[in-house]
Amino acid sequence: MFVGNDINGDTNPVTDRVGWSPRNAYYGDHFYDFDLRASRSFKFGEHKQLLLAFDAFDVFNRQNINEVTSVYGGGTPDFCGGTNTLNGPVPKHYNDAASLAIQRGQVSCPAEITSLGPVATASAPSRLFGTPRTMFNPRQLQISAKWTF
Repeated sequence: MFVGNDINGDTNPVTDRVGWSPRNAYYGDHFYDFDLRASRSFKFGEHKQLLLAFDAFDVFNRQNINEVTSVYGGGTPDFCGGTNTLNGPVPKHYNDAASLAIQRGQVSCPAEITSLGPVATASAPSRLFGTPRTMFNPRQLQISAKWTF
């Protein structure tokens, strides 16, 4: 989970993590795949052979998500949503309650109280956080013939 901008000033905005979250702290969706192969071999004499095969990849055509948007956004170095920025919901995996609340716009960053009064420190987290970015291939079918001699 990344902040989305250069919070620590090291000129590298793609490595700044939200709060104290470690690397690989957010898990994507489970991957389920079922492949099938049916083949038949026919011999012609002693050295010649024809192999016919039918392959089906991802037979049940399940949507397998490859990557999700991991930029928390909002310009805040901490998770938003609680009485202070450290008490907000911490997303753990794809489609958990915290991720869905962020996507529905139910999480906002409270203003910081200073001697000058409330100062808005950041906007709400990005509503794209935790949404699918890329998918694995859908069902694929393949028919093949192999002649050996």
